This record gives sequence, structure tokens and C-alpha cells, in this order.
Amino acid sequence: MGERWFVAVGGLVASGKSTVARAIARRLDAECIAEAIAAGRSVVLDGCFPTVAWRESARLLALGFGARFLFVECRVPEAVSIERLSARDRAAGRKGWAQLHQSLAEHYEPLDELAPSEVVSVDCQHDVEAVLRALEERGLPPAQTKIAPATGRIHPMPRAITFDCWNTLLVEEDWPRAHQMRITALHDMAAEAGLEVAWEDAGRTFDAAWERHQELWRAGVTSGSREIAKWGLETLGLPTTGQTFEHLVKLFEEASHTSHVKALDGARELLGTLVAANVPCGLVCDTGLTPGRQVRRLLDRAGLLDALTTQVFSDEVGVPKPAGLCFTAALEPLGVFPEHALHVGDLRRTDVAGARAIGMQTVRIRDRYDDTGEADDADYVVTNHTELREALGF
Repeated sequence: MGERWFVAVGGLVASGKSTVARAIARRLDAECIAEAIAAGRSVVLDGCFPTVAWRESARLLALGFGARFLFVECRVPEAVSIERLSARDRAAGRKGWAQLHQSLAEHYEPLDELAPSEVVSVDCQHDVEAVLRALEERGLPPAQTKIAPATGRIHPMPRAITFDCWNTLLVEEDWPRAHQMRITALHDMAAEAGLEVAWEDAGRTFDAAWERHQELWRAGVTSGSREIAKWGLETLGLPTTGQTFEHLVKLFEEASHTSHVKALDGARELLGTLVAANVPCGLVCDTGLTPGRQVRRLLDRAGLLDALTTQVFSDEVGVPKPAGLCFTAALEPLGVFPEHALHVGDLRRTDVAGARAIGMQTVRIRDRYDDTGEADDADYVVTNHTELREALGF
């Protein structure tokens, strides 16, 4: 058994302390209840701790059990705090969070009683992973992947679950066919314009445009069929306006409808179970050649759309994952805070990093793609939807 920790996470209301507390608890495999330390577990306390007396009580309890004590003070700029408090008021349908914040701020006592080795102040306005990296400098252990359901059920049970789309809910079994159709469409348009282009050259032109889309996606910039068609035609020296161009864009967008797109095994059953259990579900999907309006048709055809209360597509919100906006746009209509939600996806860089950055629990599913990249892994990893269903306790 490694070193036991007793971490108290404090700060004013809407400072990000709950998000940080849950992230540290996951890292330490700790319980957010004081009694657990007596059984040899690490503990994370989530509270404001505005007074010396409250903080000293937590410190003495930790020392009494022989645990290492650390107080994490969460801070955000006032403008960020006001924005978060307003969002809470909207979600609750009433006002009151701002008054509570002001009352605590007026009575918040400085941390003068703690030794420098026992306290760290962190800026929590951006990425919780950056906060964890700062705490690693104080000895917080590195992240370890937990494989579900081998470690038991996902805890705590989420109040809402969002899903990635491709290789998470849907899979395109015959992608090469759709790829060839798009190349043929580009080749035929060039021929109609009187330009002789070998099919192989049209393929290289299309693939170069697709790679440009991928590079922008990795840089956090959204693009799709319209841009890919434009780049390809520009390379061939052909016009990028008019009815012919619009027809090419349409062919690019709809090519996936002719290939074999289906739901992953168990996906429909899992969503049905969640709906029956009153756990709202949402979709957070990065789009490429197939825009959101077409993906909705594919989801509907696969029997998945009705279970997804909210659907967020990168071409509609203007940014791809891992941008936090993609996830908050899915959660806000559900009235669920990120720390009470879970995201399921197949990619570490976008799904895991993006959801975790705003405080969500994360699951990586490796049914169709096992992402072994260098980015941090999810809190839980499952092989398929059957394992995910078991890990959720259904």
C-alpha cells in the first residue's frame, strides 16, 4: 500500500473546488468521506473551509491518522466566478448562489496558519489537468488507468452520460467505398470541366485535402466537406463556386449513406437501459465529411437518435473537441453539472482530455479502435458496451 493522503480542497463558491476534488480523488483512488482513512484509504474533502478552525480540524484529523495533509486552495478571477454562479442560478431556476458566494468571501480567513508544505493555491479557470500537473510537483502520484468492470462499478453513478459518435455509437463498416465515391466525384467534376485528370491523381488530391482537414482538427479548427471540396478544386485549378461546386459538396456529405453504417453491438440496448433508468444521454460528435444533419439521419436509421436528448456537432457549435464548449453545450440543456456527468468515447486527445478538463468522469471504449496514444487515459476503459453496462450497474 502506498502513502496515504488526506487532501482538503477549499475555496469560494464556483472556484472549481468540486471539480478539482473529484479529479484528485480519482487520481488517488480515494473516497470523499473522512471515515475511509481509518481503513487505510486516501481521503479528499470537498468544502469551502473558509475559517482557520475548519482547516485546522481537517489537518488534525489527518495527522491523527498518520496521513499526509495538503490543503488545495482553488481560485478563479472574479469574472469567471460570476459567470459560473449565473449558470448555476439558471440551472436551478432560482437565484441565491451569488449571495452565498459574497457571504463566504466576506468571512474567508487567510491561510496563514498552514506551513508552505501543507498548502498550494491553484488557478482553476481552465484545465483541471493543469491543476493536477501542478500538484504532481508536490508528490501527487501519476494517473493510473482503471479497467472496468474489473475494478467494480463506475462511482459515483453519473446523473447524465454523453457519448462520442464514430467508433463509440456508430461504425462505418465500408468506409473505403465512401472514400472511392468521393474521389470519383472529384474526378468526374474535373472531366466535366474539360480537365483530364487520372483517377489516381484525383485520389491524391482528395487525400491531401482530407489531411489538411485532419491537421486543422488537431489544431482545434473545424472544417468539413465544403472546405475539403474547395481545397481539392483549388489544387486542380477549378472554380469553387456555382451549382457544380454545390453538387460536389453534397456528394461528399452524403457518401456515407451509401456505405454500411451501423450501431456498435450493445449500443442500442445500453441507451435503452439508460432511458428507462431516467439517466439522460447526449451526443458530442466531431464532424468531418459528414455534417451533423447527416449524422442525425444515420443515428436515426440505426435506432439511436431518440435516446440522445441533446446532440452537439462540431460543425454546428464551431469548434471540435477537446474544446469544453462541446461538452457544456450538451450538458446545459440537461441541467447537469460536469462533475455529475460521464463522457464515453474512443479517443484520448479529444474525448478523454476534453471531458476531463471540465470535470467529467471519462470512459474510453476500445471496441472498434484502441487508442494507445501518449495522452492520459480515461478513468475507466471498457472493451464494449456490454462491459460499460455492467460497470454502470445495469
